[in-house]
Amino acid sequence: MLVQDRRTFLRLAGVAAVGAGLPGYAAMEGTGAPKTDGAAKEPEAEIRVRVEASPDPLVTRTFAILKDRIQQRCSARVVEAATGAHLILATDSGLPHDAFRMEEVDGAVRIAGGSPRGLLYGVGKFLRTSRYDGAFQASAWRGTSVPQGSLRGMYFASHFHNWYHSAPEPEISRYMEDLALWGVNAVMVIFPMINLQDWNDPQAEPAMAMVRQYAKTARGLGLQFATGINNTMFIGAPKGIRATPLPDPTHRRGNSGHPICPSHPEGHTYLMDNARQLFEKLSDAGLDILVHWPYDEGGCACEKCQPWGSNGYLKLSRDMTELGRKYFPNLKSVLSTWMFDTPPEGEWQGLTDALARENGWVDYILADSHEDFPRYPIDSGVPGKLPLLNFPEISMWGNWPWGGVGAHPLPSRFQRLWDQVKQAVQGGFPYSEGIYEDMNKAVVVQFYWDRDRTARATLEEYSAYEYGSGVAGDVMAIVETLENSAGCAQRKEPVDTEAVKRACELAEKVNARLPDWARQNWRWEILRLRTVLDRERFAGDGLETPAAEAAMTRLIEIYHCQMETDDPYHHRVRPPLKRALSRHGEY
Repeated sequence: MLVQDRRTFLRLAGVAAVGAGLPGYAAMEGTGAPKTDGAAKEPEAEIRVRVEASPDPLVTRTFAILKDRIQQRCSARVVEAATGAHLILATDSGLPHDAFRMEEVDGAVRIAGGSPRGLLYGVGKFLRTSRYDGAFQASAWRGTSVPQGSLRGMYFASHFHNWYHSAPEPEISRYMEDLALWGVNAVMVIFPMINLQDWNDPQAEPAMAMVRQYAKTARGLGLQFATGINNTMFIGAPKGIRATPLPDPTHRRGNSGHPICPSHPEGHTYLMDNARQLFEKLSDAGLDILVHWPYDEGGCACEKCQPWGSNGYLKLSRDMTELGRKYFPNLKSVLSTWMFDTPPEGEWQGLTDALARENGWVDYILADSHEDFPRYPIDSGVPGKLPLLNFPEISMWGNWPWGGVGAHPLPSRFQRLWDQVKQAVQGGFPYSEGIYEDMNKAVVVQFYWDRDRTARATLEEYSAYEYGSGVAGDVMAIVETLENSAGCAQRKEPVDTEAVKRACELAEKVNARLPDWARQNWRWEILRLRTVLDRERFAGDGLETPAAEAAMTRLIEIYHCQMETDDPYHHRVRPPLKRALSRHGEY
């Protein structure tokens, strides 16, 4: 039935609403009313939206996003109208800033946010819980939703000519919109000094332009922008101020990049001068959060800096925060403790002692590791009694090249890791190498929003929204098989070949049932292609078969990879297609 007025929009309730218990489903045929003998075809359905929120660029953009996502999935038209509204978009200062409420008001569905950003999150929930199967069905969800995590970030590792590095700006902007609809409120991108000779390197300005563009896009969506900084600087840094290499007996910290000793007077000046130039170059785009990083890229083991995490690193981070606040007075500081006490050096206890004396310059402590969450902040308390963040690695575990065989969902892994910390953390910054772990992003961000929401519940909502209703059960079965094969690969155990063949067959059956908009969605493509590549590599003749080569070629197109590259690290993020050429580095 076509939606003709507000009452019809809500009258055909088919599913009990959540929260306030109001009705909410109404079917709208995408191409006209159901055919009956002799009946004339009725006009296309129309969704009338009244915008009650105060004028704000983000409210305007939120309406545009709502319109675009609905019209992408069905032929109902979304129009802004002052009267006869089916849907109302509003803000309500009585709600917390990022919260939203969905309710029925005078026969219409009213979505109100505590701010324009809260409204955006409410629209995201409305879109995900509506249905688009030939007819638009308005969401039945009702109630108020308030995020539990204060910092729901995402770290885009924009390097190696991965998707973040190479995708055109419209794709990046749309993807950031999609993440914001899930509840993200901060995006982090760094300026890659590790890859550049100095500020005069020909690639320095394009790299900075990319960082500024990410910052402007994030802030245009009402999101906070973050960047990272530590003591790793340019390739061309003077040799005399270089850091003393770290001992790394566990091979977990790394000694990447070109770190500088901050205890060396000239080294400290060099570090601060480069930080000052970074802040100046970001002044037009804005900076909300500065994230300090101790290891992998960074560190110094000289006598004056050790133990690094509670000595040289701590002092440098404080100095850089104070400098940053001269440019950005409301700048928040996140102190990462990644790989502290690996091996044990007293870093956690030293940090606790130092922040007990002075912690006014730090806003958050970030902690995580390669596997289980560090025990110190859980068992002994967070240093400085500050809010705690995590840093889930959602991209690389059980996966090489990163994203090289398609989608990489790991819901059970992240549920297990989340259960270790969910009562302690206030959010985090998942580490992302590309779009292939989009499912993992949704899972983790929804953990931040509601610590008791399960990964399965999120992926069921994800599946219904991105692939259409009626396939969530089959998608979850496919995801379970893919996660099992990734785990076996990580542990170097045999993969269940019959299971991967069944998953591929199931994906083809699902593919035949999907509406065109879902079948042509890259999110479905990378999931289906992963089942093909798992079948070929684990139960077939490997990744040089015609089926495997066709799948990898399509992934290369989706990721905007380079078939011929001079980037010595591009092989880390490019599907391992044999004919793809790396003039430097590995295939």
